Parts: sequence; C-alpha cells; structure tokens
Amino acid sequence: YLSRKQYEKEWGRGYRRPGVGTRILAVFLRIVPKVGPFSALAFKIPTQQAEDMYIKSVDSTVEDYSQLLHKTKVQDLQLMNKDFDTGKDTRAGEYRLTDKAYERLLNKLADKKFEHLTPQLQENILEFYSDLNASIETKRNKKAWTMTLANVEKLRAATPAPPDLVKTTQGAIELLPATSNHP
Repeated sequence: YLSRKQYEKEWGRGYRRPGVGTRILAVFLRIVPKVGPFSALAFKIPTQQAEDMYIKSVDSTVEDYSQLLHKTKVQDLQLMNKDFDTGKDTRAGEYRLTDKAYERLLNKLADKKFEHLTPQLQENILEFYSDLNASIETKRNKKAWTMTLANVEKLRAATPAPPDLVKTTQGAIELLPATSNHP
C-alpha cells in the first residue's frame, strides 16, 4: 500500500475528498446484499499469492515485449498473417473485428482510388474476400456489404502502385510520395 508521502510524490497534492453523495452511495453499497444483480459487488481482494502471480506475469510480458522490440531493430521482423486477438489464421468470418478492419481498409483504399496500393496488399485483401459465403460481419448491414462488394470489384480492376513509388525496407513497405501521374 502507498503511504501519503509516496502518493503525493507520484500524483501530486491535488486530492479532493469524496463528497456527501459519494459517501452515501458507498454506505449503501456496503450494506446491500451481495446476491442477484448485486453479486458483482461481492469483490474479494486477491491473495498475496495471486498478486505475486500477476506481478510476475506483467514483468514477463514486459521482458518479452522488450526482447521483441530489440529484435525488430536488429533483424528483419517476419509476422505471420494471424489474428493477434484469437491466434487463428486471418480469414473472413473468423472474427468480427477483423472483418470490420478489412472493410475499413478497403473503403479507405477505394476513397483514395487505390493510389498507394501495393501488389501484396491487393493480393491479401482479395484473398480475404475470396470466400463470399463466409459469415462476414459486414453482411449484416446491406448498404455496407453492397459497398464492400463494389470496392472489391474496383480493387480487382485496380493497378498496384509502380515499383518506383514503393520502397521495401527490412520487410516493411513504405509508400513514397507520388511524383508521377499515377491513377
């Protein structure tokens, strides 16, 4: 637990004590039975062992993250095409947030008339939308799905940016400012 001195050092002296309404609510929440809809109020403070496990897991995560960041500076970083939320391969209908992300990416590219489209990105998006029978989240909104299908067709017809506009550095693709009359 923090002492008052440590608290003030970390967050300053601008602490305001709770008002009357907050104190009344606190008393009410202490005396209300912790059953039914109020069962979430039956919070139990984690044991010292659980707290230690949590601290170790955070320390381990920070250490792993630091090592990965160092690797990106030293060598070429190769990321697998996986959904980092689920750990599964990225494919349409597998995860709604992925579906929405691909929809937004496709719409942004279409809005800019596929100006900085790379061959790799074009191939990736077309592969994502290759199975239109998948239960893609965008299908729930007919207007959005119609626009997505139209943008997929535009993407198929689009010409990727010429190699002089795309620079690859350590596996990353950088789009250089367009100086030509690229469509």
